[in-house]
Amino acid sequence: MLHTYIVCESADGCVWLIDKHAAHERMNFDRLMASRTPPMRQTLLQPVAADVSREDRALLLEHAAVLEELGFGCEDFGEGAILVREVPADLDTGDIQSTLEELAEDLRNGRDPDQRRENLLHTIACKAAIKGGWESDPAELKVLVAQVQSGAVRFCPHGRPVAVKLTGRELEKMFKRA
Repeated sequence: MLHTYIVCESADGCVWLIDKHAAHERMNFDRLMASRTPPMRQTLLQPVAADVSREDRALLLEHAAVLEELGFGCEDFGEGAILVREVPADLDTGDIQSTLEELAEDLRNGRDPDQRRENLLHTIACKAAIKGGWESDPAELKVLVAQVQSGAVRFCPHGRPVAVKLTGRELEKMFKRA
């Protein structure tokens, strides 16, 4: 269904509609928050010159050590650009520009180091998550389903529910069978 939702049935006969992006984002975020070690990185075969505003460039370079802890290897490239040589392994290279812009916004809005780290990890978790519309590996979807049905994953980091669960009774009422 639009390659955005997982529709499945649990052992107790309930039907689940799961937003795969939201569930995966929560799993990424929880993993990143629990780990105090930097995420795995990928060194880019060809560095990416990200054009950001002068304000964002200054802010990102000022916090280069924070970005380094999050898996980004960045350096000044002059005239509003930042040269990116490494990114977190889960990040799609096509998302580098928008991720840096969001990270700059997070740095502007973070009040203390812990809140700033949490905001940055929200952005990374979202960018690294399965996207709606993508075809996903069935094994990966099984992991998401298990986490959601167990109750370990209930809300995305923004507070939205990741699933809707309908009991057999609710379904029967919807179809005027009860």
